[in-house]
Amino acid sequence: MRISDIEALHRLFAEVSAEGEFLLRAEPPPIEQMRAMLLRSLPLDLPQFIAEVDGELVGSIEIFPASFCGVEIGSGEDFGVLGMQVKKAHRGQGLGGRLMAAALEHCRRLDMGRVELTVLKSNLPAIRLYERFAFLWLEDLAPVSLPNGRADRPQKMRLLLD
Repeated sequence: MRISDIEALHRLFAEVSAEGEFLLRAEPPPIEQMRAMLLRSLPLDLPQFIAEVDGELVGSIEIFPASFCGVEIGSGEDFGVLGMQVKKAHRGQGLGGRLMAAALEHCRRLDMGRVELTVLKSNLPAIRLYERFAFLWLEDLAPVSLPNGRADRPQKMRLLLD
């Protein structure tokens, strides 16, 4: 990922958010907030990758340390928090798997002990992808109402990298 990708990355987030199906927010974070996060994260060599098709950014993955994301770490052990987006027209073509493989390999090089994520129980293709990479169900979270009005339930999943 490069800082020059920020506008395309913001458009990707906006498109996936607008679907109202996979993210809890109806809109992406403000572009300046995303730019600041990217400027902060790039020098740290964190796992951040994009997928391009014919010069168009169509997918992204990032795995940030929980402490970097403001996630409470009760155990004191920092871990990676995964986020991934793929444009609807490009899902089911293996992009998510290639992004995941690259990001997890990078995590291993950084000696990250584990990666966690939250996924909606209705997002079966994503759950199958995560399970293919050995992520395991950790816990169900409280039910939510998605931007499209549909009720769903998020679940946490974890991958131990040791």
